[in-house]
Amino acid sequence: KVGEGGGRFGCDAVGKIAVLCRMSEIVSPMSPLGAGVHKKRAATVFPSHVRRTFTRHPVDYTGELVRLMDDIATLTHGIAVYVAESDEKMTYGAVGSSPITSAFVTRKLYRQLSNDGYACLILSKDSDKPLTFPEHVPHGGYVVCVSPLDSDPMIAHPSIVGMTFSIYKRRSSASLPGRLLDLQQNLGDQVAALLCTFSSSNTLTYTMGFGVHAFTLHPVAVQYFLQASGPLMLDPVPTCVYGDRRFLTCDAKIAVAVNELAIKNSWKTINTSSLLGNFALFLQNGGVLLWKDAHLLCEAAPLAFLVEQAGGSAVNDEGKRILSLSSNEDLHATTTLCCGSVDIVRQILKALA
Repeated sequence: KVGEGGGRFGCDAVGKIAVLCRMSEIVSPMSPLGAGVHKKRAATVFPSHVRRTFTRHPVDYTGELVRLMDDIATLTHGIAVYVAESDEKMTYGAVGSSPITSAFVTRKLYRQLSNDGYACLILSKDSDKPLTFPEHVPHGGYVVCVSPLDSDPMIAHPSIVGMTFSIYKRRSSASLPGRLLDLQQNLGDQVAALLCTFSSSNTLTYTMGFGVHAFTLHPVAVQYFLQASGPLMLDPVPTCVYGDRRFLTCDAKIAVAVNELAIKNSWKTINTSSLLGNFALFLQNGGVLLWKDAHLLCEAAPLAFLVEQAGGSAVNDEGKRILSLSSNEDLHATTTLCCGSVDIVRQILKALA
């Protein structure tokens, strides 16, 4: 009952309650970074951002890609917990005795995607053969290439662990199991690339060809929240080189070119002993990344896609653009990966000529 005097259930109180209800519908949990969220404006979560991008630039008309990326993001929520515990068996309060492995992560991914009907094939960096799904399950229109767990192999509990995902449209007939033909792709035909890093904070960076966007995993809400309002861009002024010092000081032409630039400009050398750890720092801070024997489909391709969408350039040791290359029957081919701003890569290529 509404009283005339605006008492406990008066008109003024009802009006205030209505306003509070409207605000509660749009106020979101605090930003993972602790600031930058307007009181009346919701923070952007990963699924919403992907759908917004997809709506503006649709890749297919079934929405399979959006739901596939949702499944991958959900998978990384769980992997973050296993990495934090450093154990494949969740024994809370006890020291882990079964260190998490790439094979364990690949199995998790296979189970996640085997029944959703959005992918037809998985190529894992650490698996000899591509993984196909049984004939009785639905087969989707996409191929997923993954580097499941990249970290410093000499450390039992590394400070940073990374995963990459590269997604292509299948080339064979739909609704059938994936074939080798689906992995013989032009690297520039990727429809999406994702980089996930597990450290003191867990981050997810992705592109669908329209800028690079970074998200942080909220430890309570268990959602990826957008870090910045705009896309990430590489710092055009490098101050660091990311890579293995042994390779940087060898006699390979590209290593000599990068080393000479580093000495000339007094750049620092930083190495986390893992490609994806180095790349995460490189993408945030700019500089030059040089890495030998990067997996072509599972590492070089998605990282090159991210770099170019961030305004940079990625080439191999012959000076060829990574995204201009194609995969062949050797599914585990490797290449040297050199990334940096367009101007710096141009200087490196000039030295190679």
